[in-house]
Amino acid sequence: MKKTLLSFLAVIAVVSVFAQPVTNGARHKLAIFTPLYIDEAFDNAGSYKYSGKTFPKASINGLEFYHGAALAIDSLNTLNIPLDVYVYDSKSKRETLEQQFSKCAADGVELIIANCSLAELTTLARLGADKKITVLNATVPNDANATNNPYFVVLNPTIQTQLEGLYNYMKKNYAGRQVTVITRKTSSDPYIRSVLETLNKYYKDSVKIRFQEINDDIALKALGATTQPTQAGLYVVGSLDTEFGSKIIKQLATNAKNFASVTVIGMPTWENISLAKPEYKGVEIIYSTPFFNPKTDATSRSITTYYTKKMYAAPSDLVFRGYGLTYRFGHLLNRYGKDISKKLSGSEYRTFFDMDIQPDYQNGKISHYENKKLYYLKYLNGTLKAVY
Repeated sequence: MKKTLLSFLAVIAVVSVFAQPVTNGARHKLAIFTPLYIDEAFDNAGSYKYSGKTFPKASINGLEFYHGAALAIDSLNTLNIPLDVYVYDSKSKRETLEQQFSKCAADGVELIIANCSLAELTTLARLGADKKITVLNATVPNDANATNNPYFVVLNPTIQTQLEGLYNYMKKNYAGRQVTVITRKTSSDPYIRSVLETLNKYYKDSVKIRFQEINDDIALKALGATTQPTQAGLYVVGSLDTEFGSKIIKQLATNAKNFASVTVIGMPTWENISLAKPEYKGVEIIYSTPFFNPKTDATSRSITTYYTKKMYAAPSDLVFRGYGLTYRFGHLLNRYGKDISKKLSGSEYRTFFDMDIQPDYQNGKISHYENKKLYYLKYLNGTLKAVY
């Protein structure tokens, strides 16, 4: 997202304001960890290291998430929700993550929203369990190896949950139809295949799955080349590799004339593929996401208008996610306090997207919590819409 130096400095200024709240015994406390790289943008004297026309790109994702959270804080303030909010730079060179967490615990923080890397989340999950502080993993689809930790919540579903959702989607929508799952011998593909095979065995072959390996260009070019024009093609790309997925879409689009219709279902990583390319025309493309926002509601329109006028850009998905999570869980923290980890399910204070947060069990104990809600999106010839 394009930002000016002025807007960057303004956001940094806001961080310092929220990092030093006025406390009150009746107020609950929330912390946000996000990668701002402030130490790389300013020297020890507080001078900006870059020229007036240059922006530190490493800071963009963290700032986008923070800016959405800051807008949510404004909304909560307007509603007189009594929260103290602390913001931490997860990429700080002056303080370790452990030192920052210690400050959180000392200040009485009860909830952490973390837009962090997997390594950082592993640390925060461990520290949260030790101090009984709920940690929300806002962005990474991984459980950070959390076990026996009812204080760790995965909001972006893990690949296991995504595959279970994909199987249920196929079982509901394509019963009786032949589904070809395309994989390779490398990367995560064998794991994806094994999970789908295990699910199909458990559900007694409820989905007619056959697997096809595409390991070289010869196999790729033969894909869809010999079918009958009256046949509807139905494929699943069992790979997280977006480059491989793009090649499959392009090849099936090239051979689309050999099908009555052709549908390709991909992995959640396909949200990073530019689906509007002309070489994909004619292929119905489906993939899942836990954070679908059509941006037609009043709050989304207000945020978009604000960005257009003030930032001269469109708000990213991280802006909306930062807003939605801070708004919802800020409300829940205000209502339930330290008991928030037991009140995560349900639709209270929903903003842009639904969530279905459920406990994952291991050996009869709660391993962690995870959002099980998935939206399935369909893209065809320029139109993207939710279909499930």
